[in-house]
Formats: sequence, C-alpha cells, structure tokens
Amino acid sequence: MKLYGYGPTRAARCLWLLRELELPFEYVVVDLSQGQHRQPEFLAINPYGRVPVFEEGSLRIRESVAICLYLADRHADKGLIPAPGSPNRAVHDQHLLFTVAELDAPLWRQRLHRMMYPDARRIPAEQHNARLDFQAAAQLIQGELGAGPFLLGEPFCVADIVLAHTLFWAGWTGLLDGFDGLQAYLERCVARPACPSFLRG
Repeated sequence: MKLYGYGPTRAARCLWLLRELELPFEYVVVDLSQGQHRQPEFLAINPYGRVPVFEEGSLRIRESVAICLYLADRHADKGLIPAPGSPNRAVHDQHLLFTVAELDAPLWRQRLHRMMYPDARRIPAEQHNARLDFQAAAQLIQGELGAGPFLLGEPFCVADIVLAHTLFWAGWTGLLDGFDGLQAYLERCVARPACPSFLRG
C-alpha cells in the first residue's frame, strides 16, 4: 500500500486511519509548496493534481473519504467502522456526509475566496457567508455529540477522523472560537497515539 500526501491536507485523514489500523504502508510526500503536485510525474497519478492518492496493487483512489471507507471496511475487524447495513452504520455515515457537505465545504469556500483564488475572483461576501454556514453546521454537530467521548459514543470511528481533521482546519482559522464542546472533542481525538503530530499543534 502506498499513500501520497502532504502535511495537514486531507491526506492526513488517510494517514491517521492507516496508523489506527496498524497497517504497513509507504508514505510518499508530495511537496505542495514546491509545486510537486503540478509535475507531470504526479499528474500521471492524479490528473487533478491533488493529494491524497492511495494505491494498492492496481487499485488507485484519490478521494480521502473514499480511501478511509475502503480501508476501514476491508479491515472491519479493527472496529473503526460499523457493519454495513446496520443502524450504527447509517448514523455513522450521516455524520460523515454531514461533515463533508456542511462543515468541510464552507471551510474550503472560505479558503478559496480568502487566499487561493486570484484577486479578481475573490468575493469578500463569500468569505462571510461561508463562515456563517460553517457556524450554523458546527452548532448542530456540537449538539449531537451527546455524552461522548466520540460521535458514536464508543468506539472511535472513521467519521471521528474526518470530523476532527475538519475541526483542526476550522480552529486554525479561528472558527472554533466559542464552540467549547467541539474544541474539547477535538482535543480528545488528537490525543490518540495514531493521530499525526502536526494535527496536535
């Protein structure tokens, strides 16, 4: 198995899960700061020029959540995802998809309009709207945490990895201010030994 990634990008979700599963794998750093993701060698692996990319034999997957679901299902004996078709799996997947659609998406939108788009394409109102969208979704997920310690209570699961990584980025931009429950949840998640160290700072 081989994982292409870089720092705290969405590849960190896959790196974290592989460590939780205690699987042997090769980690290939694609240095985004040096433009390695735009080089022909990497574009041949992922035409989108993004990380992560996961390879196992002839299989190649380039979306972080798809990688995590594949690995967790394939190694279901590790207990990081409920059984397909079970009520717990339905709740797990609901949390997972909510995180991607309602929390991760506005964070990405805000980042695009704050620093990634050329100046001519940046819309200040979109930054503001994205912040409001994130905060509304964060309020909802915070209320659903329950007694914890994790999304499904126990055990820790794939949805926790994706949510914790998303909250890491939100905290980095100041969007977790006032969300004490989410901050405490994030601290519990990143305290796990398998969590990449760069998500703890």
